[in-house]
Amino acid sequence: MRYATLVLVVSAVLISSVAAPSAAATRPPMGNFLGAYYACDQGQGFAISYDSKDANTATVTTSNNNTRHQLKRVSSAQAPEFSGGGVTISLAGDAAQVQGTGVALNGCKLKTTT
Repeated sequence: MRYATLVLVVSAVLISSVAAPSAAATRPPMGNFLGAYYACDQGQGFAISYDSKDANTATVTTSNNNTRHQLKRVSSAQAPEFSGGGVTISLAGDAAQVQGTGVALNGCKLKTTT
């Protein structure tokens, strides 16, 4: 009976560690200065800076007259997502989906991290 209990406990730990995403997996791309630059279609782009490595808030500055947006993390377990004031940014790998900015930011790809 003790052996069966041990097997169940070890199995549960292994399953939960595989099912739960790690903190690093849900961190947005960033460099030493907690930020990144994205280039988008039609010559547009944005810079994003974060409050920490685990990023609870983000400041986005778009190429549209340096418009700034203060966003809070609303993330799913799959990828970091930030939203505020009608603007939402979803980050997945080197790509970003941006909605709600004054100028369309489509096809955004990570350019550099800062």
